[in-house]
Amino acid sequence: MNNDLLAAKKKRNVKRGLFIASFISIPILHFLVFTVFVNLDTIALSFETFSNQQGKYVFVGLRNYKEFFASFSSPGSVMGKAIRNSLLFFALNDFVILPLSFLSAFFMYKKMPLSNTFRIIFFMPSIISTVVLTMLYSFMFDSSIGIIDSFMKLIGRGDSIPELGWFGDKHTAMPVLLFYCVWVGIGSNVVLISGAMSRIPTEMIEAGRLDGMTLTREMVSVTLPLTGSLLATLMMLGVPVIFTLFLQPMLITGGGPDGETYTIALYIVTAIRNENNLTMGAAVGILCALIGTPLVVILRKIVGKTFPDYEY
Repeated sequence: MNNDLLAAKKKRNVKRGLFIASFISIPILHFLVFTVFVNLDTIALSFETFSNQQGKYVFVGLRNYKEFFASFSSPGSVMGKAIRNSLLFFALNDFVILPLSFLSAFFMYKKMPLSNTFRIIFFMPSIISTVVLTMLYSFMFDSSIGIIDSFMKLIGRGDSIPELGWFGDKHTAMPVLLFYCVWVGIGSNVVLISGAMSRIPTEMIEAGRLDGMTLTREMVSVTLPLTGSLLATLMMLGVPVIFTLFLQPMLITGGGPDGETYTIALYIVTAIRNENNLTMGAAVGILCALIGTPLVVILRKIVGKTFPDYEY
């Protein structure tokens, strides 16, 4: 009888082990195929180039990396502009968009005048497709039907409209693109920050008001610490912007004019698709990983010291 019970228990343990192993094997297989295998192939490709004579990829050592650094150091290089712009977008996200998002969310959280109007303006980018949103934004600056040009002419500043258009002039293309990123970035952040603020205990705020706590004091001493973990996460998510921002500049400016609005991701995609330079794209991708990984580690330590409750 005892032997039958032991055998049944052993059989259940085996089934349980197989069940757990089947679930564990899925993420492990995903990691091996889409992380290890793909990246190993990319690393190997970065040391090769396609030979038209042999009709295959051949090993060239560090030539792709040397060409990259040579093009980066040359005056007016597109890659130099791409790196500069990517770092600019990162700084914009963490030091402009995020603080403005917090202030806007607090403004709406306290239901100040016109807060509902601002809620619609900021929430709109979160519920509309990025492609549709960029098209609408482009139409705003269109020379024939755009409301921006019409407004400039209405106030007598038509001579300030760029001859090549807002997206065709190297002095206005980047500021217009940055403004779009600020608008879209604030909208998506406000949705998350507003949700975190709504979970702040009202008893804590009411107790502070009885002690004479001002609105500014409430924002700094209560709201900011209680939403600090979320803000830290959003700050960390700004790091991938350096290497992944692609869709917005591609749809709005196409990287022009003269590469003034290129980003690292757009440069890689252009090198692969338009120039058929798959090996250079692989080399740039590997360099991004080598730079991005320690950058994330360093920023995580800084954020961890600033926000002790941060556990992401």
